[in-house]
Amino acid sequence: MYVGEFLKSLDRTSTGVAGLDNLIGGGFVPGRVYLVVGPPGSGKTTLGVQFLVEGARNDEKGVYISIVQHPRIVTQDMLRYNFGLLAHVQAKRIVLHDLGEAIFGAGRRFSWNEILEMLLHIIKAENASRVVIDSFTSLEYAVVDPENKRMAVGRFIRKLHDMGVTCVIISEMLSSEAYTDEYYLADGVIVMHHFMRNYQMVRAIQVLKMHGVPHDSNLKKIRFTEEGLVVYPEAPF
Repeated sequence: MYVGEFLKSLDRTSTGVAGLDNLIGGGFVPGRVYLVVGPPGSGKTTLGVQFLVEGARNDEKGVYISIVQHPRIVTQDMLRYNFGLLAHVQAKRIVLHDLGEAIFGAGRRFSWNEILEMLLHIIKAENASRVVIDSFTSLEYAVVDPENKRMAVGRFIRKLHDMGVTCVIISEMLSSEAYTDEYYLADGVIVMHHFMRNYQMVRAIQVLKMHGVPHDSNLKKIRFTEEGLVVYPEAPF
């Protein structure tokens, strides 16, 4: 079998976002780690929750690990959509963990290895198939050893691969010209954008990187709808 044919034969895990799977050959490759990055209000958390809801609909347990916001607030915010997050949470098909309380309430800073082991412990304990970490950027301010980040995150991602977990790491866009370690270590990178055009907000999505998967890297228009984020095949402007 040719390499191209092998890649096409890989199973896919739907992102749960209408139109996004079409840009990445049918969905995420299961058991890999994907970075979703963007500015405030661009739809990062909504995309992550839709990914978990899609899994819950297919009997795949999901875990949302919050670093900043209280999970209760995240749930309340998602009630604006019709994808039924609350029912999945109540049925424990999706479990929400508040890791931020443990980290920022500890009164001390941690090593990268300590924090990433906390994340792995949660994922293993829940036996999750799908995981969202929101947001990874906040962990930068809780560590005593920033110089060890790349090695520690690299080991973390290798362990997730070994566990067969499909993980979405949400990160804040600090600069459009500076790439953090996660960009290079993740299996795929999806960038959320918003622009002002003629006094109106224009939103877009871009698949910057997707290992082993033919993908469309051009900017595509997105909108928030009652069903969540929707990706359209046309350019945003």
